[in-house]
Amino acid sequence: MSTPIKPKKVRKPKTKRLYFGPEVDISIVKYNTTSDFVEKSTIYQKEIKPAFEKLVENIIHTFKFYYTDGQTLQQMQHEVVSFLVEKLPKFKAPNGKAFSYFSIVAKNYCILRNKNNYKKLTSHNRIDVLKDSELEHIPDEQDLEHNTSDFIDKFVLYWDNHLDATFTKKGDKVLAAAVIELFRKRERIELFNKKALYIYIREMSNASTQQITKMVKTMKDKYTSMYMDYLHHGYILKNKKY
Repeated sequence: MSTPIKPKKVRKPKTKRLYFGPEVDISIVKYNTTSDFVEKSTIYQKEIKPAFEKLVENIIHTFKFYYTDGQTLQQMQHEVVSFLVEKLPKFKAPNGKAFSYFSIVAKNYCILRNKNNYKKLTSHNRIDVLKDSELEHIPDEQDLEHNTSDFIDKFVLYWDNHLDATFTKKGDKVLAAAVIELFRKRERIELFNKKALYIYIREMSNASTQQITKMVKTMKDKYTSMYMDYLHHGYILKNKKY
């Protein structure tokens, strides 16, 4: 009698763990609520520091903050992480996700730092001693605008491919398409006040103000989620449902 063949176990694909997931938010809340210095230190070293370091590393490379005024990238990373630690007590969980909050804080700090370093450089007439390769790594407003424009281009492309699957109701689909069209035509639209944009969307979709307000909030939430992924990876996840 032949031995029965055991069916092979089907292994579930491993899901990649986010380096700055919800568990970091919980750790930050614990860090802010405890008054025990030893416990604070343990929470920070084991649960918060790795997330901060990876976050800052990604922001430096995504926005090309490579001009460090003599510092190594590791030293610059440490400086920005130290600044985030100073801001830990200011984070309040009801105000949103920790990743979103500290991403903005880190990015703004890097922008300000770059501007100050550049002013210091030019005030000391040292611009002539920089190599061309160093000058190429000084991000300015145009570089940052390019990154924002690159994200919006990817944002529009994503919805070109996912609009029908995400919005099943015809009214929602038309309304969402109208909002996306604003992003697509952003360089040609000269009306920036909220009322004018609402009128523009209403003309395209024939929707009520209440419907527009609801859809704008929905798309804003999706925009934020996609932008966070863009900061994480440098691109929007094509197969993710936002």
